[in-house]
Amino acid sequence: MNKTALRQFAVRKRQLLEDSAVSSGMTPEQAQEAAYFCFMYRAAESCLTANGISHTPTEIIPAFQIHPCLEQAAADIQFSDLIAPSEWKQISLLGWLHQYYQFQMKNTVFAGKKHKQIAEKDIPAATQFFTPEWLVKYMIQNTLGRLCHAPETEQAYFLGDDAGKKSNPEQIKILDPCMGTGHILVYAFDMLMQMYLNAGTPPESAVRQILKHHLYGLELDRYACETARFILITKALLYDKTFLKSGIRPNFAFFQGEPAGSLLTESENPVICQMLKAQYDIVVTNPPYMGSSGMPEPLSEFVRMQYPDSYQNLYACFMERCSAFAKPGGYLAMLNMHGWMFLPSFEALRKKMLKSHVICSLLHLGAYAFDTSDVGTIVQSACFVMKKQPPAREEGIYLNLCDYRDTEQKHQIFLHHQAETYRIAQEQFFRIPGSPLIYQASEQIFRLFQMPKLGETAEARQGLTTSDNRRFIRLWHEVDYTNICFHARNHEQAMQSHKKWFPYHKGGGYRKWYGNHSEVINYEDNGRELNAFHEKLNRKHPGGRLKNKKYYFRESITWTFIALTPGFRYNPEGFLFDVAGSSLFTEDDREYLLAFLCSSVARYLLYLLNPTMNIQTRDIKLLPYLRSDSEHIDGLAEENIRLCQEDWDSFETSWNFKRHPLI
Repeated sequence: MNKTALRQFAVRKRQLLEDSAVSSGMTPEQAQEAAYFCFMYRAAESCLTANGISHTPTEIIPAFQIHPCLEQAAADIQFSDLIAPSEWKQISLLGWLHQYYQFQMKNTVFAGKKHKQIAEKDIPAATQFFTPEWLVKYMIQNTLGRLCHAPETEQAYFLGDDAGKKSNPEQIKILDPCMGTGHILVYAFDMLMQMYLNAGTPPESAVRQILKHHLYGLELDRYACETARFILITKALLYDKTFLKSGIRPNFAFFQGEPAGSLLTESENPVICQMLKAQYDIVVTNPPYMGSSGMPEPLSEFVRMQYPDSYQNLYACFMERCSAFAKPGGYLAMLNMHGWMFLPSFEALRKKMLKSHVICSLLHLGAYAFDTSDVGTIVQSACFVMKKQPPAREEGIYLNLCDYRDTEQKHQIFLHHQAETYRIAQEQFFRIPGSPLIYQASEQIFRLFQMPKLGETAEARQGLTTSDNRRFIRLWHEVDYTNICFHARNHEQAMQSHKKWFPYHKGGGYRKWYGNHSEVINYEDNGRELNAFHEKLNRKHPGGRLKNKKYYFRESITWTFIALTPGFRYNPEGFLFDVAGSSLFTEDDREYLLAFLCSSVARYLLYLLNPTMNIQTRDIKLLPYLRSDSEHIDGLAEENIRLCQEDWDSFETSWNFKRHPLI
């Protein structure tokens, strides 16, 4: 099966179906619904035929039908060149088709949406990512497999030595509060079926028991929910041909007009309300990823009020909500972005989870955990299993899979036990300020963090935000050179210069010791125009954008805020600095401090504190730092600064350029 070709096919057919529906007189909303269910009807037909099931898609899910105006367009939907008959036996393939069908809508939602809010109706399209199969198996085997004895064929992804002993899974309730098309619950169904069959339960009885009592799902997207229902009912029909007559249907429900979804604790829908108030033995999900700046205003206000420790991202809110869903002693498993493990903004959440849950195991996946064509490489993630009980001295198992460049490579490294593996009691994390999950740290590293901190020696500060770089910032050679003041030591000298432009440090690419002096900022009359612009802006959107003015024009050590590898540089007097070029200020020891920050030791410690691409001022402040008297190190640092300054000034991009070194 060629996934790229299938995605292109689904996008193309969606457009044709919707155009046909609109041309017949439907509204765009009606056309969208009719087109989706028409497409899924045709896919469901192929799935049922391949699995020898005589029912029509409409008999299983009434919404799966072909509107009369789409009969001709539906006849043109042929999957035979894209999907082999044997591949249709994998009923969960319909979940992939759902995601591929929505692919163009996801692109449309994100087009031009940088720093803009996503509409409530677009949340599902913006946040649905298909969970890789191997991570589904990891989450279910390490939760259900801890409560019951798993079949031998379903143990390859289990980590630890506390596998379940009970043979009968009765009474176990499993919830996916963000189920999408039910991908995770489908595997839970398969594993439960094997448990029941191994215990001698007739397949018909097992199917009905599982769908009536074991599996529960909530979803924001009606289309995904209906597809999940179809998949699970079709799975049931493989074991029980009379299942439809039983009247039992999956315990799945979707929210209407409630964008907070499963983050709610009550609903006007009585079925959903009952599910929201219940507790479960296992809560497992791949939650939506959406930062607070992208949320629609009502949702943003709701999470700020109800989830004050995690409102910065929906996935973090769902960590708290999944914990509330779980029974005491129950399990939660999630595939999340990994920022909660390290970032200062999640410190309260992190400490709360560490104090009330035992981390059984955690796969640190980093980038490339998903199909890169679906998500890209910017999403860095971690998949974990926790038990809802206060920790004693248990050691969790942590696997570092960050260095591998695609999800299948991570999968194979995990499966063949080749990943870097660490065992650590989570109480150790409290020895580090902020309690980041630095699972790789040795005892020596933990002791290092008991030393004085760099923040006690120097002041790390964020810079200003112009809020309109195109208006206020230029490359130095784009403006009148004679109207640039290069050497102001303070605001008074800047005013007296009567110049408009001043050197501005804005980060830049990786470079150590010296350089990246390219931009200038309009700071005429101590930022008269910039201040006026911000005063007007703050009336609508309050915020401190001209931060730390007393540090402007001072010598400093600076770095680039977003970088794969940190590069620290000396910055002479005369500069203002951006939030992307945050800076460190000290009256003495500047050379020694810069030498330390440019060392492999500092790089490793920073990676432990925060392995994201954002190097925060707080991370710099928390570095252990002890000054030793060494004129030799000071001298080497001064020499490195001089050599790198000569290198920078050897090219025309430097305002101090005199001539090329080869001339």
